[in-house]
Amino acid sequence: MSTTNSLSESSIDTESRLKGTIRELRHSPTAIAGAAIVGILVVLAIFSTIDLVVFDKALITAIHENPHAQNTDESYSAPSLDHPMGTDDFGRDVLSRIIYGSRIALAIGIISVGISFLGGIACGAAAAYFGGRIDDTIMRLLEVLYSIPSLILAMTMMAIMGPSVYNLFLAYGVIGIPAYARVMRSEVLSLREEEYVEAARAAGLPKRTILFREIVPNGLAAVVVQATLSMGSVIIGAAALSFLGFGVQPPTASWGRMLSGAQEAMIIAPWVAFFPGLMIFITVMGFNMLGDGLRDAMDPRTTLRKANWDELDDDFLPSESAPREEPDAVADRPATDGGTDANPESETKTGESETERGRMQ
Repeated sequence: MSTTNSLSESSIDTESRLKGTIRELRHSPTAIAGAAIVGILVVLAIFSTIDLVVFDKALITAIHENPHAQNTDESYSAPSLDHPMGTDDFGRDVLSRIIYGSRIALAIGIISVGISFLGGIACGAAAAYFGGRIDDTIMRLLEVLYSIPSLILAMTMMAIMGPSVYNLFLAYGVIGIPAYARVMRSEVLSLREEEYVEAARAAGLPKRTILFREIVPNGLAAVVVQATLSMGSVIIGAAALSFLGFGVQPPTASWGRMLSGAQEAMIIAPWVAFFPGLMIFITVMGFNMLGDGLRDAMDPRTTLRKANWDELDDDFLPSESAPREEPDAVADRPATDGGTDANPESETKTGESETERGRMQ
């Protein structure tokens, strides 16, 4: 009976934490602003994907410009009503290419972080729960991988596998596994001795069931925060690889590739580099703000909430109508008030004299 109660209490606690997190996010300006930026990016990515797959670039072309259409007569045209963000060296519209580049940026962030998320949870949870040689073997291998600079490791993997979008997904997905594994391992180590876990063991549940049904769901909060904060760094890393020629290849539009093509025109056409760089900055800032909001909402240790004085009990606050005594009046007040002697020594002597009289009688 107690085992069932412990397991049910665990599920209730998880549900209450989820509701509390949503409530905290709704009152966090940082999280709301970050979610708005990420939401706009998602809309752009979905819009460009539907246009590419369903309409064969006819929708954006009808509304604005074809992102791959070249017009050398308009090379490096300044921003105008026809081209709000100008054109590049081939006369291609920068705004349309930025819209299409959002599809690549978001896909790299979601897929790469998803690979790191799942791989890190599996490795970290297994290492922490089983311990011993399994823990040592898994964590030592991941520490070797973690010690190599991510950009150098990604360049090496892309040089071996070849530059493509799918290899870029895999490269940054593998590179991010150690960070998630370390976070998940620390969470499992702190949760495996909890009462509901002991109750699950007493109920005879298999180790795999206890690990992935009871422990891992309760330790996902820190890993989710890590995933949100990692999205920005993954997008920057993918843009850096594309900038160096190891990532997305032409004619596919990507923000890093656009920055690479703008190197020769920084003086005569700064908008070619400014707008893709601004988009990278805004996107990374949005994910970081959303991650900060999630961290504050899901980790009570980092939450510092201001006291709401209006909700305090009136007994703890002085009433405005209560009269205040002046300091002089307090000083002139007689030592004995209401029949009570203010001097503790005289009170002690009085008690002793009464005791002596009682003995005499």
